[in-house]
Amino acid sequence: MKAFYRVQSNLLICTFSLMAAFATAQSNQYLQFAGVDDYTEFPAAAQYLTGLNTISMTGWFKTDALTYGQGMMSIRGGGTGDGQMYMIQLGNGVIECRVITNSGLHEVVAPAGTVIPGVWQHYAWIFDQNSVELFVDGISVGSSFASGTFQSSDRPFTVGITLQAGFNFIYKGGADEVSLWSKALTQSEVQDIIDNELIGDEADLVTYYKFNQGTPGGDNQSINQLISEVGIGDRNSNLIGFALTGDNSNFLGELESGFQAISFPLIGNKLITQEPFDISAEANSGLPVTFTIVSGPASISGNTISLEGTPGEVTVKASQPGNDIFDAANDVFVTFNVLDPATTLPEVTILHPLAGDVFVPTLRPLQIAVKSTISYPDLFETGDVTVTIGSDEISLTGNENGFYTGWWTPVEYGPQTMMVTALNNFGNAAETEAVINIVATMENVSVNAMDEAHVYIEVQSVTVEADLPSYVGAYDQIIGTLTISCPPGGCDPWDRVSSVEVQGKDGEWYEIIRYLTPYGVACNHTIDLTDFMSLLSGKTAFRVNLTTFANGFEYTLDLDYQAGEPTNPYSQVQKLWYQTYAFGDLANLQPTEEFTLTYPINTAAAKIKLVSTGHGWGVDENADTENTNNAAEFSENTHHIWVDGTETFTQHNWNDCNPNPDGCSPQFGTWQFNRAGWCPGSIAQFFDYDLANVSDGQVTLDYVFDEAYVDYCHPNNPDCVDGVTCDNCDGGFNPHLIVSSYLITRGPSPLGGPVGLNDVENSFNAFNLYPNPSTGRFNIGLDENLDNVDIVVYDQTGRSVKKIQSRFPGRSIEVDLRTVGSGVYVVMINTEKGTGSKILIVI
Repeated sequence: MKAFYRVQSNLLICTFSLMAAFATAQSNQYLQFAGVDDYTEFPAAAQYLTGLNTISMTGWFKTDALTYGQGMMSIRGGGTGDGQMYMIQLGNGVIECRVITNSGLHEVVAPAGTVIPGVWQHYAWIFDQNSVELFVDGISVGSSFASGTFQSSDRPFTVGITLQAGFNFIYKGGADEVSLWSKALTQSEVQDIIDNELIGDEADLVTYYKFNQGTPGGDNQSINQLISEVGIGDRNSNLIGFALTGDNSNFLGELESGFQAISFPLIGNKLITQEPFDISAEANSGLPVTFTIVSGPASISGNTISLEGTPGEVTVKASQPGNDIFDAANDVFVTFNVLDPATTLPEVTILHPLAGDVFVPTLRPLQIAVKSTISYPDLFETGDVTVTIGSDEISLTGNENGFYTGWWTPVEYGPQTMMVTALNNFGNAAETEAVINIVATMENVSVNAMDEAHVYIEVQSVTVEADLPSYVGAYDQIIGTLTISCPPGGCDPWDRVSSVEVQGKDGEWYEIIRYLTPYGVACNHTIDLTDFMSLLSGKTAFRVNLTTFANGFEYTLDLDYQAGEPTNPYSQVQKLWYQTYAFGDLANLQPTEEFTLTYPINTAAAKIKLVSTGHGWGVDENADTENTNNAAEFSENTHHIWVDGTETFTQHNWNDCNPNPDGCSPQFGTWQFNRAGWCPGSIAQFFDYDLANVSDGQVTLDYVFDEAYVDYCHPNNPDCVDGVTCDNCDGGFNPHLIVSSYLITRGPSPLGGPVGLNDVENSFNAFNLYPNPSTGRFNIGLDENLDNVDIVVYDQTGRSVKKIQSRFPGRSIEVDLRTVGSGVYVVMINTEKGTGSKILIVI
């Protein structure tokens, strides 16, 4: 607890003086937060508060400095429902305290000077049915009307951070004696907490952390949780990001005479066949720790645990009763799972084709795609995954992320049973099946992929799954209709960057829509998504993202499939330039990568598909502009794509926003101003560039930003002068381009082999195949000695048929493909010098 000495001071609260600040003397341990990435988290703490209209959180804090955006205590971030409660320091000693209930947001904003840096202060943030109120050192500093109930059961209770998608408020300073209550504390109860340390058995106390653990300033790295004085370990708070050594990001303070604490490391999950094993724990006093099995299928003798051979959850208690010098330590509880390999099985999901009709107007190879996941990855992993359809066993290629793909060619129309079997690493199998019906039908189909997904300040990314048509060659166009509607409480008032992504059957996410939100109104839009046809089939995950600090929007996506048999029914999407790039930075004027591309086998046509939007312009109260030409948002620039060393394609990345290109007008704000590749309330334009000479097999690509542009308002520019070239060289609003781009390939047959995307500097062609053609046995000849060579051979459907890892291979490696048959193969080779590929013909 804290010891207090009342002193006279003046704390300005609005227009009156408060003669009641406290100076404090530290009398025991506390936890020091470094303000970088360390915080504590009690997962799903909201479950103890859901449905309530009386909640309190209290704690002691000593803020190091009045830095903007410091999260102190919060129930926020992730989770669901209308239930949040948090405290954030905004700067200059201002505290923003909020409660969100099913009736809306309720807040108290304490004025500048409330937080005193370097001084221990006690805070109590209280929701009491019809009001919210903040107490600092036992005195009310603000209250307001409130209503509703707290409706969330899965949000965490955190100390030292306020979790928020896209942006976290990190606290820097000390914290001690934090408590969370399922009742509204009275002012007298708050003052009693200040004067007297809690015991831990008080009525309506949800959790309580004394922070009295470890050795102040010592090596406490074996401690991974704050111990709750409530519960039996189920309300402990995880220590995340702490160094737990030295005089920062660690337990600090002074040990009280006779105090002792136990450090009890977590126990990993075990198999039911686990032999007896030893555990250990230490008390800072050096006195011996004893162990007790609280529950679960295990027994203990001394520090040796013996399992009973049955699955279940085991909880172990560590105790130290003290002696004539040391007080008894708080008991520490650790829980682990005992698992049976026969019942801990992979969870298998069929992604394509789905049960029901599969549209195949011409019998041809059909993609097979499944996903397999398994719990407790510390002990289990997915082994072999196999698919059989009728009597056919389909070979699958794993993507090392739980996603598996292959090809199957139906020989007749009608129903077939598809069986998927996935083994765990102990050979135990999980099975799932689907009855698919191969039909020649081609008909227009409309599917809702996403329905009113609400993305807003607290939930900035939403993922949903949709069952799309299963097919090959049945559609020649897909049109997407994106509808943006206003959620309860109104639309976001600002233009924000958002995106819609789709998860491919390889598990990768691909941005298919870049959307810039309108100023506070609802709109709808259409976009041709045909180039992403290989992603839009079967069970498909969609993800909508929106970076916002407001109420956001609701997103609905409908897909219309136009019946028709395309010339090239197979396609593939591969990422090219796919990140945010600085623009005009003199230290790196051309930051994009140079790629070499090896077209997959059976490629008949290819294009580059690219969206690039400019951002970063900014003004503040002391500056008119903070980069040259108001780039990249309001700067009209032309970029180029070079093909095989020649400037080939031009990208005039500029949009006329009035009239709005998607008809989303009128809007509020400055929607009518032209911008770099986008307009508020519109889908950003994809630029399509057809590539010629795909028969050449390889191509080199460069994306070159407008070479005439240099930012003279950038700290990396030595010619930047405050007040001359711009208002503020360090303003921070440096221009940048958000780029997503793809290589889209098409062909009449499945596109075989990976699209080799490698930096030209890292391409490796110093090898040859001989004999080529061969009868199946051939050699890879290396031009130099290499330490490590990884080889993968792909057939023309893209399935890997041979993998070799060779260590210290010398100058030649023999490969035998005689069991896989004749055909055309791609041999991919990966070395410390780079990656390359060559075509092999087996006769």
